[in-house]
Amino acid sequence: MRKLVAVVISTLFAVAASSCSSSPSTPVSTATVGALAGKTPAQILSAANAAANKAGAAHYVLTAVQGKESQTITGDASQNEGRQSVVQGTQHIQVVYVGGVAYVQGDSGGLTSAMGMTASVAKTYANKWIAVHSTDSLFKSIVSAVSLAGTLEQLNPSGKLTLTKASTVGGQQVVGVKGGLPGTPQSGVTGTSTLFVSASKPTVPVKFSGTASEGTQHVVDTGTFTNWGKALNLSAPAGSVAYSSLPTK
Repeated sequence: MRKLVAVVISTLFAVAASSCSSSPSTPVSTATVGALAGKTPAQILSAANAAANKAGAAHYVLTAVQGKESQTITGDASQNEGRQSVVQGTQHIQVVYVGGVAYVQGDSGGLTSAMGMTASVAKTYANKWIAVHSTDSLFKSIVSAVSLAGTLEQLNPSGKLTLTKASTVGGQQVVGVKGGLPGTPQSGVTGTSTLFVSASKPTVPVKFSGTASEGTQHVVDTGTFTNWGKALNLSAPAGSVAYSSLPTK
């Protein structure tokens, strides 16, 4: 499922500079603090992903701002479950993924933007829970957006990686890994992103920041990650309607 947002904002999570790896003969800086001491940027990203997967769950808040327009994504993600709320202006949509089914609820604008519904269908099913099953065309993209694996994929800087100086975020000492935007390269979009990783064990992601530009459009994104390892305890919403039963127009 695409994020509920203007295209230039969503590119912050979906585009990147072309990936490249460091030449073996090129010196690479290493961290000097805590459990990350001696690790290269690539090794720190690997350690962060390993620690995140071992923790198994996290809470996150991501905010993207483009001029006067903003989007806030709040969620909890685990390996097999997730929930996410996306708000942009007056539009909103939320997802609960539990028991192998993704349940979606939103206003008419959110359903049109995020799920591609026609205006009339979106108006009819606004604020009702819609059950999207594994056989439905939208299922994989929705699960990717709300599960832990999909969330982690949106964090890793790409291309040539460098380290920031050690700093403190939320009382934790962190080291930032800076590079290109996460995801698949997109023509005309440039930017950078930084993932800040805890310098003490578990070396999980703590903060994300990034900027993306396309022509005269400019997006600033920030994110925080907390509650690593905390169980989600989700339950399926009552009274949902099957996505496969919805009219197409």
